[in-house]
Amino acid sequence: MKIGVFGGTFNPIHFGHLRAAEEAREALALDKVLFIPAGNPPLKSSNISDADKRYEMAKIATEGNRFLRSLI
Repeated sequence: MKIGVFGGTFNPIHFGHLRAAEEAREALALDKVLFIPAGNPPLKSSNISDADKRYEMAKIATEGNRFLRSLI
């Protein structure tokens, strides 16, 4: 099984993130792409949603797509 890992702040997650993951999955013949939100992004300190909320947003955004999954 080939798995891609897509990390980022995802503040908020949006269509561009999902499309990039799909493009990478197709180009690299990946079986899955895992979204891993940054817990405490070191280069961003203001206006960042709580890590749990960003995880939930990523989880909701990837629901219904069997190739995308959100993990912590």
